[in-house]
Amino acid sequence: MKKVFLVAMLSASVMVYSCKSKTDKAAGDSTATEQAATPTTDKAAPAETPGNAPKTYTATFSPDTAILGKQKEALVKVIPVSATDLSDPDGKSEGIEFTFKVSVTNKNKMGGNNVGLTPSEFRLALDNNTNISQTNGGYFSAQPEATAESENITYRIPAGAKPKALNLFYDETRVSVPVELK
Repeated sequence: MKKVFLVAMLSASVMVYSCKSKTDKAAGDSTATEQAATPTTDKAAPAETPGNAPKTYTATFSPDTAILGKQKEALVKVIPVSATDLSDPDGKSEGIEFTFKVSVTNKNKMGGNNVGLTPSEFRLALDNNTNISQTNGGYFSAQPEATAESENITYRIPAGAKPKALNLFYDETRVSVPVELK
């Protein structure tokens, strides 16, 4: 019975000693471990990012401004935000998510009417001669002699197509702004 008790005490002592030894060692060397780990994680992260990053495009509108309205009261500027290739896990393209903003300056004099634009009325003309409407973006307006900027306006372009022009509509007027993705 004494032998069993001694063996149990010895194994318990070894277990406590081994656990205590590791925690003391880890606590004492934590700064050295952090310094050694930092360079390896910095080098590994950039190597993974480009392989997993979606393909992006640069969008250009030329010209990027247009005047709309029967009395030419709305100066509209199109501001590109992003164009990202959408692909499934196998790498097959499912289209492009094209996002931009619109800034409108109301040229009416003080006391005049607000200028309100509805992005759901805009149409994006594609190179395959189809027009698509936006998937995201809402109404916004500018007060007289003021400028307002829209939220992000998003179009989902089908696979194999590229945008050709953005058709803007306001007060029974229409302006087509050429767009190009590179």
